[in-house]
Amino acid sequence: MQTERHHVYYTARNLQYIQKPLKFAKETQMKALVKRHAEKGLWLEDVPDPKVGVNDVLIKVDRTGICGTDVHIHEWDAWAQRTIPVPMVVGHEFVGEIVEVGSNVADFHPGDIVSGEGHVVCGRCRNCLAGRRHLCPKTQGIGVNRPGAFAEYIALPMTN
Repeated sequence: MQTERHHVYYTARNLQYIQKPLKFAKETQMKALVKRHAEKGLWLEDVPDPKVGVNDVLIKVDRTGICGTDVHIHEWDAWAQRTIPVPMVVGHEFVGEIVEVGSNVADFHPGDIVSGEGHVVCGRCRNCLAGRRHLCPKTQGIGVNRPGAFAEYIALPMTN
């Protein structure tokens, strides 16, 4: 079964909205940098495309940045050994274009250029509701405890 995704383009001359369909089978693959083994290094592999939930946006990654976290993961130092479940798609600094939105998403649209917060939180705990999202006990780090951005696509909650 095929699902249809679109790239959205605006022409500079008249800001005309043009959709070009992208056809992906439900179980398609993308390229990603993966910490496959519990040892030094990263591996370029085919991994399943991310699934988009009703509150998520799917982003086609355009550019990424490398930070110290990524170096620790590559080098497989003591912190990485304690923290990173293997296998894991790494990377959390990125910018890209939204290509699909979940059915509950109203504030973002295909074609929007976005980046995302590197930590996904629950949004419902006492800390999140008090505006202290950085103290959420259910925090997941992008590219640390959940699939990251060194990939062709990343799916994130719209609140990120």
